[in-house]
Amino acid sequence: MPYGTYAECPCCKKKAYKEKEIEEKFGYRDMGDGRIIPQSYCRACRSAGCKAGQPCRVGEN
Repeated sequence: MPYGTYAECPCCKKKAYKEKEIEEKFGYRDMGDGRIIPQSYCRACRSAGCKAGQPCRVGEN
């Protein structure tokens, strides 16, 4: 799917459809070349410090 219509977190597998839901769950990133794309990881995984290749930390205390 094109940027702006769908996002899926590679860590927790959370999905978002359409711009409003993507903004709420993921946020956007300015690539500096005119492209604005959804963040790869959802806000919850970024806040929890999740990293590629490691178990998801969302929900840990």
